[in-house]
Amino acid sequence: MQEDMEYDALTIRAPQRSRWYTRLWPACLGHGCLGPRQQRFPLYLIGYDPVGRFQRAASVGDVALVERLINASEHHVNECDRRGRSALHYASAHNHPNVVTLLSSNDCTDINMKDDEGCTPLIKATQRDNIECISILLMHGADPHIIDANGDAALHHAICRGNITVVSKLLEYNVDIDTETEYGLTPYKLALFENQLKMAEFLIENGADAPSELTPNSGGAAAVESEQSMKKYAIFNQGKNDSNCSYLP
Repeated sequence: MQEDMEYDALTIRAPQRSRWYTRLWPACLGHGCLGPRQQRFPLYLIGYDPVGRFQRAASVGDVALVERLINASEHHVNECDRRGRSALHYASAHNHPNVVTLLSSNDCTDINMKDDEGCTPLIKATQRDNIECISILLMHGADPHIIDANGDAALHHAICRGNITVVSKLLEYNVDIDTETEYGLTPYKLALFENQLKMAEFLIENGADAPSELTPNSGGAAAVESEQSMKKYAIFNQGKNDSNCSYLP
């Protein structure tokens, strides 16, 4: 036994040959092919990554390039990608007020153009809380009453997000404070359903119709949720598109 131990101590063990993929892994990490992929845009804008040169310039806020492409007649100001999104959609969604101003000021721009989800640039800006872009679009004639494919106007999206500043700006342009969603929810009821109690109080202060049985402290949100539960189920079965409003599946 002692001899065996001495033999093992004197024996030089050949190192095991590493497999090919264990050598490839650190090499690929160094070149980035297996490393973490860099995000071109923030996570909340995944799915709104433009492909065309014109739309991409607008999405990154390159005012000079956008203006040059328009003046050179290389791209029409209303040019859309396969999802119906114009440069103004991308500038509004990615919060580039200077590009929004440039495009909105162009007489040929269709400021109320809808994409394949029925969203106008104003709705996209509202979904991202881009108040400066919202102000510019409204100032240049954007229609705040247009609804998207889910039946929601910019006001409804702002209420879902609890953004009182945006709602206040929309009300300055005579938006109906009691306009209902496609499924019969007034802005006030929608605020209660989304548990946006400050928003509900703000709407009351600005003249919203508030049923006496539905108040921020009377369990109104639960009542609205019960009323809408079957509608949510119906929408889900019909395969409706997702929305920023959580009352839709």
